[in-house]
Amino acid sequence: MDLPALLRSWSEHWTLRLMALGVIVGVLAGAVVVLFRIAIAVAADWFTLGAGFAGLPAWGRLLLPAAGGLAVGLLAYYVFPRHADVGVSRVLEQVAYGASHLGAKGAVAQFLFGVLAIGSGHSVGREGPSLHMGAAIGSLVGQRFGVDPSHLRVLVAAGAAGAFAGALDIPLAGVVFALEVILGEYTLVLFAPVVVAAVIATVVTQVAIGPELVLAVPELPVHSFWYLPLDWLIGFGAALVSYLLLRGVEGIHRLGQWAPLPEWALPAVGGLGVGILAVGTPDIMGVSYGALNEVFTDGLPLLALLALLGAKLAATAISVGTQSRGGAIGPALFMGALVGAAVAEATRLAGVPLGETGIYAVIGMAAGMAAILNAPFVAIVAVFELTRNPAVILPVMLATVTAAVTSRDWFKAQSIFAWTLHLRELSEPTLPESGQKCTVPVKQIMHEDFDTLPRRVNEEELRRAQSDSGIQSIFPVVEEGELVGIMDLTGLLQAGMASPDEEDGRVDLTPYLVDAENLRNLYPGDGAVKAMDLMASYGLEGFPVRSPRDTHVVIGLVTRVDVIEACLTEMGDDHGQSETSH
Repeated sequence: MDLPALLRSWSEHWTLRLMALGVIVGVLAGAVVVLFRIAIAVAADWFTLGAGFAGLPAWGRLLLPAAGGLAVGLLAYYVFPRHADVGVSRVLEQVAYGASHLGAKGAVAQFLFGVLAIGSGHSVGREGPSLHMGAAIGSLVGQRFGVDPSHLRVLVAAGAAGAFAGALDIPLAGVVFALEVILGEYTLVLFAPVVVAAVIATVVTQVAIGPELVLAVPELPVHSFWYLPLDWLIGFGAALVSYLLLRGVEGIHRLGQWAPLPEWALPAVGGLGVGILAVGTPDIMGVSYGALNEVFTDGLPLLALLALLGAKLAATAISVGTQSRGGAIGPALFMGALVGAAVAEATRLAGVPLGETGIYAVIGMAAGMAAILNAPFVAIVAVFELTRNPAVILPVMLATVTAAVTSRDWFKAQSIFAWTLHLRELSEPTLPESGQKCTVPVKQIMHEDFDTLPRRVNEEELRRAQSDSGIQSIFPVVEEGELVGIMDLTGLLQAGMASPDEEDGRVDLTPYLVDAENLRNLYPGDGAVKAMDLMASYGLEGFPVRSPRDTHVVIGLVTRVDVIEACLTEMGDDHGQSETSH
């Protein structure tokens, strides 16, 4: 076969193309993870003047997280106001809603937020920010090379896998995480590019930083089957801690909405709360991997373990709930290890002979990951890669499954990412009848030619809008070129029954419209299913599409009928292509 024919054949096979792009994504994701880890280390060293968090005086531990939170809040509010929505939940939102478009500015914002939050001692992890940046790299590479929207999510997952793999030196777990958590399905066309990206990213991080493990997991002896009930207890304890964390995050989030504070001040207030806890327990600050390694090797008394667990739980709930914009996976690993070590110490105090506490801390670490992610397979694979010891597989399997099932079925808790979407009043929509996700972007179906209404309308304008409501389901209310709110048919009918002003004969629509300040933003690059979910949330038949450059400007409208027709058409086309390919 000649070269042109070979290239044509290559371009016609999506799996081969995605694998090739997976190499690029893996290199870039690995490089970003390396830069992120170095930046965090440099920031923490600079903020603490080389003393480390534990070496700071009490007033330093009190004020440093508040200062870091203030920097995060100001950056989010004034520098990145349209890109402050970051983290794994943002990635899941984009994948679930079909568009899979993640921008470079959002990735840069996540990098800076993570460095400032972790470097200043907020109780968050670096895995979540790394996942967002890796996923953004996958999205940007795919967009640059013109990847079809239906395949773009594969590169998003590949970038996330590479980042997760590079962050902890666990390539196989990175693959499983991308498929189990990000995509929710396993096929060859998904598996191959994700594997390539995870392998390449891991190689990049090992070359740049070295092959040493991020966590100093000890050499573990064979675990006796007689102690399997303890593994079940560890799993239950990890599920309980995960549930308390989720409820704590929700409580702090609701409190922040209620408190008379500007949005930019919330991370600073949260940082002050973390600082108060850190005065007595500096080990809760930052990623806490140093303290985790001590739990593995040195062991702590039971009361010290419980006190550290309570402080870390509270600090993490405060940090995540006040939008410090770090991750929750690292803290979950630490808290899970503390649960395992505490169960071991309590059993030993009861007179039951046990081996090293380290093995139970490792089992607890896996259970903590399984509970917070609601993904036991990821946790099993991750711990196996970290320990490289088959002896832990059986107890880890029991503990992780117990943690995940208890968390989901008993406590009715979701993963931390789904919980974050819940707090933002979003869900993860799918099309269950076909098992597919609708990938149509809003910009393909929105109407750019539409009528608007002023805030104060005369009788003729109101009557014309009522008669046109069968064609245009909602009407943006615009004042001085900016969106004030939207009117649907119900609002129009209510306004029609109102008495007009005696002076100018106009009706003020303000009491009858849906205020723009209460509407979530929908952009042209978002997926059509996100539009459907927003319409369902607000009980509307249509939704305004805002300009990414100025969110006060409406550039289009999308309707429920548009979404249904577009998604059904896409599903029919995909089914036809599948039939012909067979």
